[in-house]
Amino acid sequence: MHLSRRGFLAGTAALGATGLLTACGYQEEAPAPGAGATWSFTDDRGRKLEGERPTRIVAQVTAAAALWDLGVKSAGIFGPSKFADGKPDPQAGGVDLNAVTSLGNVYNEFNFDKFVSLNPQLLVSVMYLKDQMWYIPDTQTEKIDKAAPSVGVRLQGLAMPEGIAKFIALAKALGADTDTPAIQAAKAEYEKADAALGDAIKKASGLKVLLISAQKDTVYIANPPSFATSRHYQNKGMNFVLPEAPDASQGGYYQQISWENIGKYTADVIMYDNRGGSLSLGPDGLGGVPTWAQLPAVKAGKLIPWNNETPFSYQRFTPQLTELAAALNKFA
Repeated sequence: MHLSRRGFLAGTAALGATGLLTACGYQEEAPAPGAGATWSFTDDRGRKLEGERPTRIVAQVTAAAALWDLGVKSAGIFGPSKFADGKPDPQAGGVDLNAVTSLGNVYNEFNFDKFVSLNPQLLVSVMYLKDQMWYIPDTQTEKIDKAAPSVGVRLQGLAMPEGIAKFIALAKALGADTDTPAIQAAKAEYEKADAALGDAIKKASGLKVLLISAQKDTVYIANPPSFATSRHYQNKGMNFVLPEAPDASQGGYYQQISWENIGKYTADVIMYDNRGGSLSLGPDGLGGVPTWAQLPAVKAGKLIPWNNETPFSYQRFTPQLTELAAALNKFA
């Protein structure tokens, strides 16, 4: 996430008016979709889209991953999908990266010419701040908005199950069968893993847990109820250490402090942002920060990776529940 402007969200990777938008009438120059089924959907900005149901979709990568698991495949994606070594970014989930066109892999990168060449009928992105489409550059917002209708899915203040429900509703509107045996099986696995996590959280109820996103010269203390994953864990009873003064101007997602002051946040367990732009463990990352090495949780080896941009699907969230439960059972 772009730290200087939108804070901890991109981390380190951290048009409010209601309008009537139709798949045919809203676009100024994009081609009209072919004849087919109709749809109607109102997004979290209050924009209503209706007309012929879109089939050529371009989506921000975590939104694309959620929809992909529900049977809605994108023609194009934007946002982190590959690491520098070419390996898939976890944010891409199950998206077949060889079958989609990437419009940009880093923050503020969006290839408009590629976007138009895909003849998009719909753009989908998540929103962490009110009416701000994630990974859409401010300098291109207007022309992108004119090139195709869009759906914004607001995630601020939602727990993971609520976010998954939003994407299920969108996938249904786009014509997907969200009750397939595969999806039902994924839901059952999620429910099983979630129950096991609940038991692990009760077992480790005496442990205080700190969420951070780390950079070389600063550290971000995350505000657990602001993120869908940690909000879910908090709802299940996890005992989080809270930042003293979350930055309200950045949506209250985090508090930025210097590494010299990290010791004031005492915790038994640290969950650290493990996305590509954050410092990783090891001598060239967090291991090279002197004050990090002195923290009790670090000395005790009670560290758990955390991805605050997990795609909103049962398939992507379940492994994290399982891994977190295993770690808490070990540490309790």
